[in-house]
Amino acid sequence: MAQDSMHLRIKRKNTTVFILCYPEQEVSVIKDKIGLMFERNPDTFRLVKADLVLDNFATLRAQQIASNDILHLVYKADNSDTYDKVDFDDLDRLHVEFSEKAKSSS
Repeated sequence: MAQDSMHLRIKRKNTTVFILCYPEQEVSVIKDKIGLMFERNPDTFRLVKADLVLDNFATLRAQQIASNDILHLVYKADNSDTYDKVDFDDLDRLHVEFSEKAKSSS
């Protein structure tokens, strides 16, 4: 039986990478791929969708991850058990900056 593939967008600060995967894959498999791309041990980061930290041993489907979803890559802080904060773009700030640039160029 053929599996349907899916793409995920993995975001870290100003970087976005696309991963080809399958709904029945465990998150740990995806983290292994990302670890190779970013040259990091998969134990030093986690994947987050909205406010949900993904479980390494659950499948993407079980965690309701769909094709084209955005997952945020957050690193574990050095010498600590804490993780970086998810870095979302501040859309309000970006809109204000864009509006100011548009006014100054007209």
